[in-house]
Amino acid sequence: MKKFLYNLMLASIITFLFIFVEQTYRIYNDILVFNLNLKSFLEQLLINFLIISILNRKAIFIVYIILSLLVWFQIVHFAYFGTWIFPLEYYLFFTKFKETYDTFRTITEIAIVPTIMIVILIICIYYLLKYSEDRRLKIPYLSFILIAFLIFLPIRVYVKDSKKGNRPSVEYYTLKNTFTTLGYLLGNIIPKKISGHSGLEQPITPTPELISKNPDINIIMIMGESLHRDYMSLYGYNVNTTPFLNSLKNKENFIYKKGISSGVVTDVGIPSFFNIIKRPDGVPQIISTNTCLFKMAKNNGFETYFYSAQAQGQLAQLKSYICTKWIDNYEDGTTISKDIDTPTRDEFLIDKIDSVSFEKPTFLTLHYRSAHSPFKETYPKEFEIFTKENSDGKVLQNTIEYQNALYYIDYVLSEIVKKVQMKTKRPTFFILTSDHATNLGDKDRNGHGRLDYDSVYQVPFFVYGINNAKNLKDKFSKFPYISHYQMGKVVSYLLGYKQELQYFNKKEDYFVCDSDISGLSGILKVSFDKDNNQIPTLIE
Repeated sequence: MKKFLYNLMLASIITFLFIFVEQTYRIYNDILVFNLNLKSFLEQLLINFLIISILNRKAIFIVYIILSLLVWFQIVHFAYFGTWIFPLEYYLFFTKFKETYDTFRTITEIAIVPTIMIVILIICIYYLLKYSEDRRLKIPYLSFILIAFLIFLPIRVYVKDSKKGNRPSVEYYTLKNTFTTLGYLLGNIIPKKISGHSGLEQPITPTPELISKNPDINIIMIMGESLHRDYMSLYGYNVNTTPFLNSLKNKENFIYKKGISSGVVTDVGIPSFFNIIKRPDGVPQIISTNTCLFKMAKNNGFETYFYSAQAQGQLAQLKSYICTKWIDNYEDGTTISKDIDTPTRDEFLIDKIDSVSFEKPTFLTLHYRSAHSPFKETYPKEFEIFTKENSDGKVLQNTIEYQNALYYIDYVLSEIVKKVQMKTKRPTFFILTSDHATNLGDKDRNGHGRLDYDSVYQVPFFVYGINNAKNLKDKFSKFPYISHYQMGKVVSYLLGYKQELQYFNKKEDYFVCDSDISGLSGILKVSFDKDNNQIPTLIE
C-alpha cells in the first residue's frame, strides 16, 4: 500500500509538470485558453501512474522522452499553424521532410519557449525517477498491457470505421490529441492509402468532345506557388506589389477573377487543376488520364512543355499525377542548382522561353517558386523594395518579405510576356493561377495545408490574350469567383475541346481538398450566398 501511494504521489507530480507546461503555453498563446478540468487531470494522472509502475526505470524514462517530444511537436506546431497536429501531418512530416525543414529553420524563434519548457520537464522527470527507484511500485508485464492498449486504438478506429481523431480538438490536452490523431492515422488513413480506396472516389468522366482540330494558338499556363491574391495590388491590396499586372487591368483582352484553389498543398492543387478535378477523390480520374491537360494538348497538335523553378525532389510525387508521358520538354530547378532538393530563382523561367521554338502551337507550363516560404530566400537582393522603414509599423516582417516576393513575381511575369511577344506572332493566351495561397499577417497562424484558414485557398486567376488572340470576355459571367475546376475548363476550351456551359465561372459549390489528394484528410465545400459571400462548410 505504501508503494502504491508513493506511485500515486509521483504520478501526481509528473502530471502536474505536464499540465504546467501545456497550461503555461495556453496562457502564453493568444488563441488557446486555460482549460484544465477534473476529467482531464484524472486521465493524465492515470496515464502517468501506469507509466511509472513499469518495471524498468530506463524504459520509463525513454517513454517520457518520447511523450515530451510529442508535446514539444504539438506546441511548436500550434505556434506556427495555430492548431494541434492533424493525423496526416505525421505522414507528411516524413514524406515532405525537406520542405518542412526549410520552413522551420527560418522561424526557429517560435521553438525557443517550448524547447526550454520541455528540457526542464525532462530534467525534472529524470531526477524524480532516479531517486524513487527503490520506493515505487513495480507491476510485472504492465509494459505489454500498455503496448496492447496503444495497438487497440487504431484497431478500434479501423473496425468501427470511426471518425474519432480525424481532427484534433483544441480542448484536448496535447497527449490526448496525439494518441487520438495517431490512432486515426494508423486505423483509417494508412489502411485506405495502402488499399488505394478512399471511399470518396468520384465517377470517371470521359475526355471532352474535340470541336476544333489543331487550333493555331499558344497557351502559356503560369502556375504559381502559395500566391495569395489579397496581397496583390491587382486585387486592391494597398501596397503596389504587382505594378505590371496593374497596367493590364483595363485592357480589353485581360480578364481576372477571384480564384478558389482545389487544394491547400501543392501535391493536391496542381494535379487537381491539370486533370480538371471537380471534387475529391479524383485519383481514379487522374489515373484514367482522360482529362489530363498535357495529354489533351498533345493529342490535338500542341508541343508541350513543363518548366519549373522547383527542385527535382520537391516535384517527386507531383510528377506521378500530371501524365508526364505527354510532356515533350521537361526541366526543373535542379538543372541550375545541381542539387535534387535545391530550387532555383524564378528568372530561370524567363531564360527557358529561349528554348521554346513556337514553330507549332505550344502548350507551355511555367511553374514558379517565389511565394513559398522562406520568402526572403526566393528573390534577389535588388527586389527588397519593401522594408520595415517604408511600411506600416504594424506589418509583420514575414508579410513584408512576401510583398517583395510578389513584386519579384510581377517582374518575372512582365519579362515572360515581353519575351513571348518577341518570339511569336501566333495568337497567345497567358493564364495564371496558383496551387494554393498561404496565411499571412497573423503571428500565431502561418503557412498553408490547413482547411480551417480560409486564406489558404484564395488564389488569383487571369487570362490575357496577345497577338490578336480571341477576346474571351463573353465567356465569363459577372460572378466574381472561379474554381480550379472551372479554370481547367478554360484551358480545355482553348485546347480545342467543347465548352459545356455558357460561362466558365458558374456560381456553384466549389470543393477544396486538404493535404491528401484522396480527400482522407478533409474536404471543404465553399458555397455562396445571394451577395456572393463565401460560405465554407467542412463536409469530411
